[in-house]
Amino acid sequence: MMRKGIMVSFILLLISTILISHPSHASLGNARYFGVNDERLTFPDTAPETHSGIAFVPVRPLAQAMNLTLGANDGQVTLSKGTTVIKLNASDNKAIVDQGKEVKLWMFTRDGRLMVPFAYITQYFGYKLTTLADGTLARATNSEAKLSNDKFVEKHKALVKKEESERKLPIYITFDDGPTAHTKELLDILKKYNAKATFFMLGNNMGKHPDELKRLVAEGHSAGLHGMTHVKEKFYKSPDSALKEMNDARDKLNKLTGVETSLIRSPYGSKPYLTQSYRDKLAKEGYHLWDWNVDSLDWKHPRNPQAIYDGVVSAVNKLKKQGTTPVILMHDQATTVSILPKLLERLEAEGYRFEALTKDMEPLNFWKDKR
Repeated sequence: MMRKGIMVSFILLLISTILISHPSHASLGNARYFGVNDERLTFPDTAPETHSGIAFVPVRPLAQAMNLTLGANDGQVTLSKGTTVIKLNASDNKAIVDQGKEVKLWMFTRDGRLMVPFAYITQYFGYKLTTLADGTLARATNSEAKLSNDKFVEKHKALVKKEESERKLPIYITFDDGPTAHTKELLDILKKYNAKATFFMLGNNMGKHPDELKRLVAEGHSAGLHGMTHVKEKFYKSPDSALKEMNDARDKLNKLTGVETSLIRSPYGSKPYLTQSYRDKLAKEGYHLWDWNVDSLDWKHPRNPQAIYDGVVSAVNKLKKQGTTPVILMHDQATTVSILPKLLERLEAEGYRFEALTKDMEPLNFWKDKR
């Protein structure tokens, strides 16, 4: 009985020693950005990772931000500041702390760099840990910090916003057949969501809506060509007729806006009508042919916006699983206007940023013609 009492006392003593002496693996499941005192940490080579709610960062930039001395010998990394020392053994997930105590500490290597738990290391060296900006930013502070948490967030929010944008995947929304009476509404929505798009426009419509045409160019959207007539028999009469329609539309765009473009999309898509001889003619003129890999079918469901929304979201998710960048076909029309805000919100929530096509990109088309 006495031996059992001694054992219980020993266990309680051991637990209390660990709790008093060592910091915890605080859960930072949402943290994507990290700060030490008044500065944000940057990780140019290896990005932070989160596993089971524990945020891991590369040890070297963390040590530099905390003004720690970092040493490495025989697979063991040592961090020290004054009399406070911790020795990290990533191979067996063990750390030797003050007075030679050994504790389990989850670590791993990524791209040859040791990843350590941000919360544990900062707290071990006496820093106070705070999460900010809805839990996405973890800040470690000690007596050297001068900025309040509010001032710290204010100082770094522009950089956070930029990094958030760069972290998102590109997606390309394109609108055919404009400009129309609905172009202004599309532009208003795109502006509200800070989204860029590409408009493949008909030359015969440009003169009818010159203000919208100039506005879309001024606001950073890409202007593409869709021919003049959108009449299959006229456009595809011959390679020369297809080229003439694109050239006429190009000249119309340039006259009204001063903009030159090489982005084209042929009426009804390039297959099956835009065969080799047509593409050769257009490529020789310097045009880049674009089709799509997501058809919104907004032309097919003019009275059913939900069907458009569901179809696009489903198709985009399939491409995301394949690692393929979506290029979405939509049309400059009323139904598209009605569904666009909801669609932009969903795609943004899925981790996408909305970009415009450029002449420097490898074109996506049904013929796999990369010219």
